[in-house]
Amino acid sequence: MVTERKVALITDGSHPSAASIAEKLESQGITVVKNYPRSENKGPIDGEPDSFAFDTWSYEEMSRLLELIVEGIGNVKYLIHSDNVVFRSSIEEISEDDFKRVVDYNAKSAFMTTKVFAEHMARNDGGAIVYLSSVHDDKPTGCAFAYSVGKGAVKMLCKEMALFYGRQGVRANVVELDPVEEQVELFDSLISPYNYDAATKIPLRRLAKPEDCAGIVSFLLSDEASFINGADVRVDGGHLLYYFDR
Repeated sequence: MVTERKVALITDGSHPSAASIAEKLESQGITVVKNYPRSENKGPIDGEPDSFAFDTWSYEEMSRLLELIVEGIGNVKYLIHSDNVVFRSSIEEISEDDFKRVVDYNAKSAFMTTKVFAEHMARNDGGAIVYLSSVHDDKPTGCAFAYSVGKGAVKMLCKEMALFYGRQGVRANVVELDPVEEQVELFDSLISPYNYDAATKIPLRRLAKPEDCAGIVSFLLSDEASFINGADVRVDGGHLLYYFDR
């Protein structure tokens, strides 16, 4: 009897943690497919059978991506929504077009990938979804207004998803990440000092690294987490416990 291989899709392979997550899942025998939504040339990526470039905020393109994965690799069991675009702007400054674009990147992409792949999982013995979000889905950035709005929407989408598709064998959870080392400057703000000198505020005395979330993502997708659904898991080293300087 041939066992069908388990397939996981990472919706944006350029996410800082994507490579670490892929390595972790592949070490467990899971086939990992990566998508690169902001690539100019759409379709399969030449020379990389498990890599594609499709817009995650497009229902048509996600449907086409699903078709290609099923035809060439197998049914998708796991979805890691990793789209994460930070656009620095205040409420006063941001244009309507930029606001829409940032929300499309961060939130509409979560909706469209969920709509396509959760339905597929529900028809094929279930599965699990992890949304890679941010501590800023709950804590304002003070510098990237639309990003916080988008991530806040993803957090509630996850709960609605868990309520609806959980009945069909598809679990969904959110991992709220602290900014990794290369992202800290993106969140520099005069309004909110949260990310200023962050390494001295985090109880573990260091900034987040891309590999810090691979283990929790792997766990949330696994059978060991079969009764965890609709949860928010914070991976911030205790950063949000910080209040002020003494």
